[in-house]
Amino acid sequence: MKIQSGLVSVVIINFNSIEYIERCIRTIEAQSYSQIEILVIDNGSTDGSLPLVQRISNEGRLRLFAGANVGSSKANNLGIRESNGEFVLVLNADAFPLPDYIDKCVKAFSKDIFIGTVIGKLVSDADNSIIDSAGLYFYREGVACDRGAGEKDCGQYDKEEFVDGACCAAAMYRRSMLEDIRIGEEYYDEDFFAFGEDFDLSFHACLRGWRTLYLPSAVTRHVRGGSTCKMTEVLYCLGERNTRLFLRKGFMLVARPSDKILLAALLLGRKITQIQNLSFSARRRIGKELEELRKKMDHKRSLLRNPHRASVFNMTGRRSYLVLPVLRRIGILKYLNRDLHSF
Repeated sequence: MKIQSGLVSVVIINFNSIEYIERCIRTIEAQSYSQIEILVIDNGSTDGSLPLVQRISNEGRLRLFAGANVGSSKANNLGIRESNGEFVLVLNADAFPLPDYIDKCVKAFSKDIFIGTVIGKLVSDADNSIIDSAGLYFYREGVACDRGAGEKDCGQYDKEEFVDGACCAAAMYRRSMLEDIRIGEEYYDEDFFAFGEDFDLSFHACLRGWRTLYLPSAVTRHVRGGSTCKMTEVLYCLGERNTRLFLRKGFMLVARPSDKILLAALLLGRKITQIQNLSFSARRRIGKELEELRKKMDHKRSLLRNPHRASVFNMTGRRSYLVLPVLRRIGILKYLNRDLHSF
């Protein structure tokens, strides 16, 4: 891997995304920024999208890596390792950046040497007046949420500001940050397989002192769940499992005693609603996987204790996810059933 200054590597995972993948590639080709390479990682697609991407790759516009479905974490890691850019844009196949997205994000990195991630405003592809994500926010219980998800865009997220992290539907990373936070060969934690790995990466970048800049003038249209919307049971199981992986691996490094009390209440509610949503065999499978991964998470956490500078992530003064009045009004059990991830 030879890193090229100014080059942006765009890493796209294709998993049965025949409805979106060509449009996604075309939006990258239409970017005003000229120094771009495109890498597509095919995760065992069976819907005819692989031959489509192969045809495009034969025209010399991208590099294709095809194999079995190894999950989004491992596929993205492969793309990052094979890329040559000073910056890496991890892009979902159902995300479509406007033509100036990459140009604006690259320029934003020059504002601060500790900006490790830049994320623009993600809006719904079906209705661009609806916000999909305005960056991530971490609550005192260790819960991570996309800011503004589902809200009508009335300009409430039009301020350029630092946030806690970025949804990996269209997150641009500084290469030096990725190399600083990786554990072994993993940038995204491959034990997560899929869903929540971007929250995990963002959290650990914060612990290492890197910052995430939210850039509202850079806009991406996002379908969300374009290739996974029919995998309801799989998504729910991964959401439940990865919630606990994230909490065990990273959150306990910063949680205060009061945070742990709130977390216990949150997990109790999730356990109650899990009985309503998952079969006994599914709950048992999650428990078995967590038991097998517990020591591995503890080991990974031990490698994250010493940031290279004072952490910009501080739980002091953070709001509680459990006691926000607007959520309290919709019913505690319904609230507790809300997944860590917005699928």
